[in-house]
Amino acid sequence: MENFKRGRFEWQMLELPDGITTSNGNWYHITREGIEKYVPGLLKEKPLEQIIEEADAWVKSSNGLALMLFFILVYASVDALWAFIISLGVYFFWYFNTSVFVNVVSTPIAKVLNKDGFIYTVSGVFLIGISLNDLITGMGINVQFAALWYGLGLFFLFKVGLLGLAIQYIRNRFLDEPKVSKPDRVLNMLLIRYGMKHGILTGKIADMEKELIRIANYHKEKKK
Repeated sequence: MENFKRGRFEWQMLELPDGITTSNGNWYHITREGIEKYVPGLLKEKPLEQIIEEADAWVKSSNGLALMLFFILVYASVDALWAFIISLGVYFFWYFNTSVFVNVVSTPIAKVLNKDGFIYTVSGVFLIGISLNDLITGMGINVQFAALWYGLGLFFLFKVGLLGLAIQYIRNRFLDEPKVSKPDRVLNMLLIRYGMKHGILTGKIADMEKELIRIANYHKEKKK
């Protein structure tokens, strides 16, 4: 499923009878028909491939967000160790609560943070800048050289995905898996957000609205 063109990773998705899987290794336990039933008419407004690609970007958004935050903090003259700790804290917080932050407006940012070209370019510029400490000091920016090693460590933990793999291993080995997986929670929230944007109610919300209308009509009839 992983296809490289001219050295670049090309995102792909594959529809299966019991779900959708992507080249990022994410599995969504819903089919095209299930999405159409859940948010009727949405796929006429927005292609399935684009929705799933955006969900993938949100699933991995904690990696790019935490890494960019570290570079911003060290260039803002925050102590390298503290920048490292804060970055890790934000990573864990965002990783376990990603679905809470999913929204249509910020989706382009999540996609950019998930682009290899963007991450590699920005990381390279920041790390090279840190290594040229004398140069950036002359520009009025005070960055500790230790930030270079912290930055390299975070790059492998976040972008290479070592920390995410470690979390998944611990969950599988020692903890009970959540009833609803992270990719499914993210996709569910994205579908709800797009449904709201296009004025389409999801199945459960539509049922709730029908029930509220039924109760309201019942009380009206009772008053008569």
